Amino acid sequence: MKLKKNNQNTELNWDYEPPKINNKKETIDDMSLIVGMYGNYIVSKTGNLIGIMEVSGVNLDLLNDTEQEDVFNDYGAFLMTTLGDGVHDSIQFIEPTVPVNMTEYLNGLKKKYLYLQQTHPEQTFKIELIASYIDHFTAIQNAKNMTTKQHLMIVKVKIKDKSLESLDLAVEHLDEKMNQVKRDLENALTDFDLTAKNLTNQEVIQILKNLINYNG
Repeated sequence: MKLKKNNQNTELNWDYEPPKINNKKETIDDMSLIVGMYGNYIVSKTGNLIGIMEVSGVNLDLLNDTEQEDVFNDYGAFLMTTLGDGVHDSIQFIEPTVPVNMTEYLNGLKKKYLYLQQTHPEQTFKIELIASYIDHFTAIQNAKNMTTKQHLMIVKVKIKDKSLESLDLAVEHLDEKMNQVKRDLENALTDFDLTAKNLTNQEVIQILKNLINYNG
């Protein structure tokens, strides 16, 4: 019985080591460090639970020298507080290039188009103009020709082992960590209207899709 217990504990340990790249012969699953999604978080093969937060940018070009210095000082204070001594889980910052999401803008144009058709059908020139806008920007969005920088903060915590209990406990810890980092960041840069948003599983999946196949 003791031997069986030891074997069971061994099976629950996180002992995965990323393999070396073998001349493009691996599949996506072979190369990926991701096991799957659990709620809004990524579970990695190395035993980490990972959350992604999207942060609005600060346009430094619109600030004078003193204001720019304040931004860097406030951001530095946030980093020292969040990543200082005694903090064991890591935070990573990435800025991938992503297609501009014009869905809300297009939906607004479509509502305006339908409204004019129903209430002012005589305004044919304006209706046709809005229709041309819809066609133009839909083509741009589908072709992914317009891009922007997305500001992402990656937060992770360790999962003790592969048991469901450890996974649920890690979710609780990551929930707390994500919310604390969000509050700290927004408070540090509150003068510059910076906002942070914890991404849902569908938003995280979309980011992963863009990283794997931008044009797919």
